[in-house]
Amino acid sequence: MEVYDKRNKGFIEVWMTKEEQEQYDRSELTRLLLKDTDPKKCMVVFFLSGKEDLYTATENLLLANLGCA
Repeated sequence: MEVYDKRNKGFIEVWMTKEEQEQYDRSELTRLLLKDTDPKKCMVVFFLSGKEDLYTATENLLLANLGCA
């Protein structure tokens, strides 16, 4: 898990692998990260690892964005 404190910009980034998503409760993690912060001025943003093949998912995303799908 990687956590980047960007409270000066109004958020905290949390990057999680598939295994970490199963191991940690995001609600509890959010509460812990915001315990010393005004929640109205800061939010926690989670970036979660997917479960699909990276190549196939990227190809499908690019095709959809290009309007070819």
